Amino acid sequence: MTYKTPNLFRRFRSDGAIGVALMVAVLTFASVIACSNTETVVETVIVEREVPGPTIYQTMVVEKEVVVSGETVVHTVVVEKEVVAAKSTSDDGRESAGAAGPSSQPGEPGAAGAPGTSEAPGETTQRETIPLSEPEIVIVEVERIVEVVKEVEVEKIVEIEVEKLVEAEAAAVHPTAEPEVVVPAPAATAAPMQAQQFQPQHQPSATTFQNTLRSPFVLTAHDDTSTFSLDTDRTSFQLALNWARSGYEVDPASVRAEEWVNAFNYDYDPPRHGDSFNIQTDIIQHPLDPMLHIGRIAFQAPEVRNDMPLNVTLVLDGSGSMSSGNRVMIAREAAEAIRSNMGDDDLVSVVHFDDRVKDGLTERYMKPSHVRVHESIMALEPDGGTNVQAGLNRGVELANEMRRRRPGALNYIILMSDGVANVDATNPFAILESAADHNPDNPLRLITIGVGIENYNDVLLEQLAQHGNGWYRYLSEPEEGRILFDRENWLALSVPFADQTRAQVTWNQNNVNSWRLIGYENRVTSDESFTQAMKKFAEIPAGTATTVFFELELNAHVALEGYDTSLGTVELRWVTPSTGDNNRQHAVIEPKPPVSDEDLAKFGAIVALAADRYSGLNEYTGETPGMIHLALSDLATSLSTIRTPFANTNAYQDFRFVLNSMVGNTEPPPRTGYSR
Repeated sequence: MTYKTPNLFRRFRSDGAIGVALMVAVLTFASVIACSNTETVVETVIVEREVPGPTIYQTMVVEKEVVVSGETVVHTVVVEKEVVAAKSTSDDGRESAGAAGPSSQPGEPGAAGAPGTSEAPGETTQRETIPLSEPEIVIVEVERIVEVVKEVEVEKIVEIEVEKLVEAEAAAVHPTAEPEVVVPAPAATAAPMQAQQFQPQHQPSATTFQNTLRSPFVLTAHDDTSTFSLDTDRTSFQLALNWARSGYEVDPASVRAEEWVNAFNYDYDPPRHGDSFNIQTDIIQHPLDPMLHIGRIAFQAPEVRNDMPLNVTLVLDGSGSMSSGNRVMIAREAAEAIRSNMGDDDLVSVVHFDDRVKDGLTERYMKPSHVRVHESIMALEPDGGTNVQAGLNRGVELANEMRRRRPGALNYIILMSDGVANVDATNPFAILESAADHNPDNPLRLITIGVGIENYNDVLLEQLAQHGNGWYRYLSEPEEGRILFDRENWLALSVPFADQTRAQVTWNQNNVNSWRLIGYENRVTSDESFTQAMKKFAEIPAGTATTVFFELELNAHVALEGYDTSLGTVELRWVTPSTGDNNRQHAVIEPKPPVSDEDLAKFGAIVALAADRYSGLNEYTGETPGMIHLALSDLATSLSTIRTPFANTNAYQDFRFVLNSMVGNTEPPPRTGYSR
């Protein structure tokens, strides 16, 4: 956890000095800590900021005292600020209004370094100063205690630039135990919080996420229709849970609100008929704004038994990046769970790849019980680069051959990887184009299974699954793979009820003044595309549910007790996988509260809003991190009112843990009490 010292700077005026910061100071320092006998290391850094006018020098001495003893380290940071209003005299005797400008570089006049101080880095510029007022000295001591990890080496670069403070960190043996040096940023030059991207201080390295801007509120009179692909993925929440458990701060760019919502079971009633969905709609009070409401639309698919055999091609990432942590073990266990829970009528192929396909481990069109399939899975080992394109190309080749031999089977390609493609095509669309499937009547369905924390590419795996007619899951432990692919769960997940599934909601402008879809940003599509069956629209496995939340501004006359008016309508379209038939289903959205699951509806709304607000930290909006912190805190309070039995479930406890972590991540630094 990063500790930020109070902001010490104010604007000073002396004989007309404006006090506008124009100086860039770059500080570079390294510290080495070893758990040995008690020793003290003192590092002193001096930062000088120069403002032309009559010149003002602000000197900040940052002293870090590191005492290594036993299992604790004490950091004492002493910040000394000296402000001297002075005139500068040049070599030819002429007075000037200040020598430094914005272009000053380290080691040049005006760069980091304080006159007359031996500890200052770099060379010191000689100046003759004529004091116009007495110096003002402010000293602040900050002490914090952190854990010690043996043999930790840290290099940290701190740059103080005009309007921002940037920290770049590198080369820690254990990033979670990294000691910190805190340099206060000048208040006069700090950028507005809402104009900066939120940068969590403690995250794994080399992770790739795609930050998608949230959907805005829409006036119904201008646009009354929302069209989007349904979604049953839950990976975004599982990633966040694993990060929080591992002591990392959740990256806002990793948060997809719809995947957080659909990570949980809301116990919807099954549909009355096995060939359609149960569409459930209800309205609840907004947990954060008494002027708004939350609209929930749920689509519950029926349980369907399908006796069609399976053709499964396992594509296993055996590249060097898979050596990190327990990735290989997770992939092996998940692949073995799939194999062992397939039937005698099913066929399986296995492909291994690193920077090329490992032909010696490839197995083709075999019974799942064959010992060579088991041996191939157990032979997964990390080595070389990551050529996802080569692995999937071979996987499609083998899957096509199995489909040709058995046209009456369901066809799955299952990629297990950390997604770090670095050989040949690395873009998901280029990879999909290379491994194209040209049989829409009996498609290949691409399932992606992600493993790992550091050096992980979420974007590649999510986009491959979304546009490959499949779904995406994340596994953090071997046991999760065994649970996901146990026989009952795997049989359900491998039987699609609906393919190319999309929804269109049309709001009644007489009753709904404005609306906003929560999440689904990368699944929103044009209203015109709703009538077109396309591969990018979602596949819904049998027995699964999809939940959608809207923020609504209802017109004043709408009452939740009446139910005698319509807020709008929802239409659902999908293709039956086994026949290719097109289907449609309608429902009316009435202003009624939940009938029996009020706590679950409230829980889902809290999940949706928490994910939505936290993901907004990376946007330039009117919501500062402080405001988002307050919203998350209010949602945490609302969460505590959820009653048992759901409050006793693992799902509730896991979400509460992640939400409390996000509340802490967004907590603003304490107020200094100084004016601007």
